[in-house]
Amino acid sequence: MKNVINYAEEKIKYCLRIGGRDTDGFLERRKIQVSNFIFYFIIILNLFNAFIFGFYYYQSFLLWDAIISIILGVGLWAAHSKGNRIFIRHFLIIASICSLLNLCIRYGDSLGLHYYLLFVSIISFLIFDSWWIIAMYSLFGVLGYMSVEVWFGPHPLSPDYNLNFTQYPNMLISFCMILFIIYIFKTEATDYQYIVEAQNKDLSNLTIKMMFQKDEALMASNQLKRKSKILEQQNQSIVESLQLASLLQKESLPLENTLFQNLKSGFLVYRPMQMVSGDFYWGKSTFHGQIIVVADCIGHGVPGGMMAILSSNLISQIVEDHGKTFPSDILAELSSRLRRRIKQDAKSEIGDGMDIAIVLVSDNKVSFSSASRPLLRISTNGQVQLIPGTRFQLASGNHIGSEFETIEIKTSPGDRFFLFTDGITDQFSEKTGKRLGTKRFVEELTQLQNLPLSRQKPEIEAFLSNWQDNERQTDDMLLIGFEV
Repeated sequence: MKNVINYAEEKIKYCLRIGGRDTDGFLERRKIQVSNFIFYFIIILNLFNAFIFGFYYYQSFLLWDAIISIILGVGLWAAHSKGNRIFIRHFLIIASICSLLNLCIRYGDSLGLHYYLLFVSIISFLIFDSWWIIAMYSLFGVLGYMSVEVWFGPHPLSPDYNLNFTQYPNMLISFCMILFIIYIFKTEATDYQYIVEAQNKDLSNLTIKMMFQKDEALMASNQLKRKSKILEQQNQSIVESLQLASLLQKESLPLENTLFQNLKSGFLVYRPMQMVSGDFYWGKSTFHGQIIVVADCIGHGVPGGMMAILSSNLISQIVEDHGKTFPSDILAELSSRLRRRIKQDAKSEIGDGMDIAIVLVSDNKVSFSSASRPLLRISTNGQVQLIPGTRFQLASGNHIGSEFETIEIKTSPGDRFFLFTDGITDQFSEKTGKRLGTKRFVEELTQLQNLPLSRQKPEIEAFLSNWQDNERQTDDMLLIGFEV
């Protein structure tokens, strides 16, 4: 029995929803259900009247009226189900009121049809949104009801007292209409409740999900803050270590006046790329003359700085402890000691060692030996001479056993010499996007030779800054110039 009731209820719902679309809203779906209900009511009511009045009493006028109403109701329902909604609804209300008024005026209140005028006026509330349309149809229905009650009820145009008993079926149908409208609203309320419960459930699930996501985000944020704090502490520790390493490196470098002791004049330009530099300089005044060293170790930063401090200490031992002052001897001994210290051989993964140039300045002579670094000489007569060194790097595993040569250069008073690393000539310009290059740098130094060395230093520093501009520094820079 329960299955039969459920099946019937599903079929009723299906019939009431005919003509609806998936895009229809809640109110539009209710209008469709009420409109379909009116169509079914008109068809059923007129079928009843056709049977009672047409076949039983053979009232030909009512028979044709019922048949026309049935055809009209089916046609309107078909048009409404196809989507012609607004016009059909207006026509439905107007036709219903006019048809009922016709019957009520003709037969008075004996049939009980005038009560349907009140239902029609009430139904206008359910299928229209405009208040003036609702008021118009409601007023039309109520006035029709009152006119039947007052004027045409007691005195109908066509009294037929044999039909008085039909008011009871009509009252029953009216009662069924009320129940059916209540059923429609109850069904709507149930569907709406299901929708609200489903939305609340989705909202609850979404809220729980958002709470979990918030917790996860908070945990991730806290974890990120902890990691950020750890990284900040580590970074601070690294910076402090680099600052200490930079301070130690600066302390290990000789004073500038030590470089040019017993020389006429000189200057130093020293620009590390980072706090710790792979370029270093060294100088010492000995019995045989003034030794000046300019070196560029592998890489820059911490690796280059470690190599620079190690090499500087080794040079101090070679010169001060073992008394070697000749440039090629210093280079050979330094290469040998570095290979032993870093355990480098021909198969070593450390492919590069150090670019280094050493000069020994004595009376009327400069002795020069180097590994991949040149010596620039500008004479008092303006002659420019760029003297290349040996074309391999010091302590490189690929050049074990190579010999270093020493070049003897006779000097005249006023001759100027310059030693520099490739960090200067390899620097890119922001304006041109090109490297400075050795040729352009030598030309700049040559143009400054009318100035004393003490004034050349700021000019050279300004030239390098203008060339680099906002371009990042690509390597450590070191330049030493001196005059004999």
